[in-house]
Amino acid sequence: MALSYEQFLRQLIESGLMSEDDVKAIINPLPEHERPKNGEQFARLLVKAKRLTAYQAQQIYGGKGKTLVMGNYEVLDKLGQGGMGLVLKAEHRRMKRKVALKILSPTVTKNADLTARFQREVEAAAKLKHENIVTAYDADESNGTRYLVMEYVEGSDLSSHIKKHGVLPIVQAVEYILQAARGLDYAHKQRVTHRDIKPANLLLDLTGCVKILDMGLARIEG
Repeated sequence: MALSYEQFLRQLIESGLMSEDDVKAIINPLPEHERPKNGEQFARLLVKAKRLTAYQAQQIYGGKGKTLVMGNYEVLDKLGQGGMGLVLKAEHRRMKRKVALKILSPTVTKNADLTARFQREVEAAAKLKHENIVTAYDADESNGTRYLVMEYVEGSDLSSHIKKHGVLPIVQAVEYILQAARGLDYAHKQRVTHRDIKPANLLLDLTGCVKILDMGLARIEG
C-alpha cells in the first residue's frame, strides 16, 4: 500500500533513526516544488541525501522501522539469511564502528535445541581472538530479540568467490587453506572444535585474509 508523506514521517520517527527536527532541517530549506509529496518520494529523497540507506528506507516504508535499532546498534543493510535468522550490517551509534549482527529468528527462540545452539556459538566465539577467526564483540538482547555482535568483514565467503571468479590458482588455494588451518589450530588450543568448516564459512577480506565464521555447531571441551 502506498504511504502518504505523513505516514512515512510517522514511521520514520518511530524507528528512532531520525527526529522531527532532523527532518525539518532537510525539508524546510527546499523550495516548495522540490518537497516530497508522498512517502515514496520522501524515502527516495532521504536515501539520495544519505540520511537513510536503501535498506532502512525499505524497512520503514514496509512498517518494519522499529527493527532498525538494536540496543546501541543502527541496522544499515541485510548481509544474509539462514535457518537461524538474519545477518545484518550495522553501526554502533556512538563509536561509529561497522559490525555484523547475527539475529536469532523469533521462531528459533521457541526451539530449545536451536536456542542452546545459538548460546554455544556465543560462548565459543567469546573464547577466540585470532586474525583468522571473525572476532565476536558482544552478545545482547533487544525487545526480546537475541543477537551476536561480530566483526564486519568487507569481502565475500570463499564459496561465493569461487563461483564468481572460478577455480583458485594452486598457490592461492594453499595459502587460504593454511590461513584457515592456523585459525582452527588456535581454536583447538582453546578447546573449541568448529565442526562445520566449508568454503561458505571462510570469509575472504579485501586484503586476502581468510577468517573463519559461524560457530553454531562448535563443541567446547571442558
